Amino acid sequence: MRLIGRRSVASVMRWVLGFVNVFVAIGAVLLGLAFLAAMFVPDFAAGLMDGLTGAERDPSRAIMISERMTYAAAFVASVSTWWIINRLRRIFLAVNQGDAFEPANVGRLQGVGVGLLGVQVASAIIAFSGPAVEGAAHGRDANLGAWLGILIVFMLAEVFRQGSTMRDEQQMTV
Repeated sequence: MRLIGRRSVASVMRWVLGFVNVFVAIGAVLLGLAFLAAMFVPDFAAGLMDGLTGAERDPSRAIMISERMTYAAAFVASVSTWWIINRLRRIFLAVNQGDAFEPANVGRLQGVGVGLLGVQVASAIIAFSGPAVEGAAHGRDANLGAWLGILIVFMLAEVFRQGSTMRDEQQMTV
């Protein structure tokens, strides 16, 4: 199987990411609706959180701030995941067309880095506010490998910027 062009690895990855992108977008919309419902209908949010944790409490209780933070973090994580998949699809499209070092890929890689930052911040919010929710597992750890990966993505964006500049200079020489 070829690496670029029709019926290549890049083409297959772009189609797989497109398929996954649909389901992540649906999940992001559903989480957004649940987040809005949590803000305006506390009974719904409290009942949903009780259902997720398996606790049996009064469904008319007030929703805690940690539960609202968990909803917000889940929404941010799902939107960030959708953003990352969308940027990766566009990068694979450019690679499939044979132009990996186009200037737009620099912004796309930076967008992937920002999306990864969003996922990690949401993960940290859930790790620190989640244990306050009754029945949630206590796990407060920082994934240093993921943070290092984010730095590497931003570094790769700069490598792509230099590659794009070098490609433009090469095309101008006779």
